[in-house]
Amino acid sequence: MEQIDSWHSTILNSLSDVGRMLGAYLPSLLGAIAVLILGWLLARGVQALILRLGEGLDRFASRMGWRRHTRRLAVQHTPAQILSAVMFWLVLLLALTLAADVLGLPGLASGLGKLLSVLPALFGAITIFLVGFLFANVVREAIVRVSSSGHAARGILVARLLHGLILAISALIALGQLGVDVSLLAALIMIAFAALMLAIALAFGLGARGTVTNMIAAHYLRRVYRIGNRVRIGDIDGEVLEFTPTTVLIETEEGVISVPAHWFEQQAAMRVDLEPNDEMET
Repeated sequence: MEQIDSWHSTILNSLSDVGRMLGAYLPSLLGAIAVLILGWLLARGVQALILRLGEGLDRFASRMGWRRHTRRLAVQHTPAQILSAVMFWLVLLLALTLAADVLGLPGLASGLGKLLSVLPALFGAITIFLVGFLFANVVREAIVRVSSSGHAARGILVARLLHGLILAISALIALGQLGVDVSLLAALIMIAFAALMLAIALAFGLGARGTVTNMIAAHYLRRVYRIGNRVRIGDIDGEVLEFTPTTVLIETEEGVISVPAHWFEQQAAMRVDLEPNDEMET
């Protein structure tokens, strides 16, 4: 009998302790649940508001080719959807932090607080890189579009170089936003890009020497000859039909011939529609 009384007393004491613990923690637990519910409702409200206000942002991104450019990044959502989702989880994480603090869990609250302090920088870095990625693609497409068919290869090369440079700068800025020291990396990228541009400039300069020579010659030929003048240059005899930036179009009996402008300086060119004493060589 005494043993039963002892068990009964132990059970009552345990239930009493549990009751006191529940009485002590129940307000905190209810408060934490209330904070989570309010936080979830607030997060949903913020998400809906951003989706509504972000319609203009989505239209602008669509005009900039958002879906076309972000397909390779496997991004299936619009900017407003991404922003609303990020803000939803930020608000919910803030509610979790407050709930942990209400429950008297300082370790959990501190960890969530540190995560909250990092997320804005991370979100900013991702945003910077995405904007840079879009801008780089737009610049590349614009350069390729305006490049003439005769210089399409050069236009594509320049477009790719600028695309890579903008991406590199965007990545550096994004890393700097995260607190990473990118000074050495930035210096290396700038040195490499400068060396590459110098090599390309030299290649273009050497390759375009003939073009530049013809452009200069064509400039001075316009002062000496006029459309309709009859000229003889080497075996070519005909009438000046048109001046282009680098050539002279001459209409002969066989057809229209495009003569490089510098030929007029290197060979004996004669206007045959003048009097004999007015003939000239250039």
